[in-house]
Amino acid sequence: MDAITDILGQELQRLAEILNPLGVPVIIGGGYGLLLRQRYIENGGHRTIRTVPLARSTQDLDLFLMVEFVTDSEMMTTLRDGLQELGYKPIEGVKFYQFSRDVAMGSRTRSIKIDLLAPPPRDPDLQVRVKMKSRRIRPKETKGIHAHVTPEAFTVGEGLLHLPLDKKGNIKVGVPHPFSFLLLKLFAYRDRRNDEKKEFGRYHAFDLYRIVAMMTEEDFAESEDFRDRYIDDPIVVEGAIAILEHVATMGSDLTRDDVAAFLDDLRTFFPPHED
Repeated sequence: MDAITDILGQELQRLAEILNPLGVPVIIGGGYGLLLRQRYIENGGHRTIRTVPLARSTQDLDLFLMVEFVTDSEMMTTLRDGLQELGYKPIEGVKFYQFSRDVAMGSRTRSIKIDLLAPPPRDPDLQVRVKMKSRRIRPKETKGIHAHVTPEAFTVGEGLLHLPLDKKGNIKVGVPHPFSFLLLKLFAYRDRRNDEKKEFGRYHAFDLYRIVAMMTEEDFAESEDFRDRYIDDPIVVEGAIAILEHVATMGSDLTRDDVAAFLDDLRTFFPPHED
């Protein structure tokens, strides 16, 4: 895979250079994580289960922190100080889990936003280390940085795709497994499907299709393994809801057969739960 040279990739590389020495992978989700996975698939000539539609543009970096990270005061302090060193400032109203900085691009200035997200710890020994409210989580000893509580990210550290950001391959970033991406996007769609100001979450529905389309046969089999391991988990059960009322209006050139096959795949990974 070629070195990443776009502005978001450059920002991600600068952050990864600070965090990689901690020994915990920097995990990038959201639209940019999907873009990185798509570049990997296309540049490597990997065979996918369906034709992959064009990637949509994105403006932000969704940085997912593993439980081991968000419960560790030293790691979170390093992240806080690293963001400050790179010129990022907390965004009013969403302190301290969203940060931004302005980047000059020729005669224009662009704002780059980083969103910190993390699943809450399930281990009681780790739960006592954190201070957590409904939307925020941080180590008890660390101030000035939080992560947005994201329960559906509980598998985000499993089956990561490690991709190089530089030509030498010394700086790497982790991209979530397709199953983890599906969980994240299912919940993102659910939260926006009735919001007219957010286009009823259609872009999340389209991303769901892209995630499945980008799967290789190996990804598909691994996703079935994820399903079998977590089929009774409350988060996965909740993810099995019917969420694609607007799939026919995603603004793409998908055929009816494409959509039908996609829905069958979603039901494979998130079957209706039997009480």
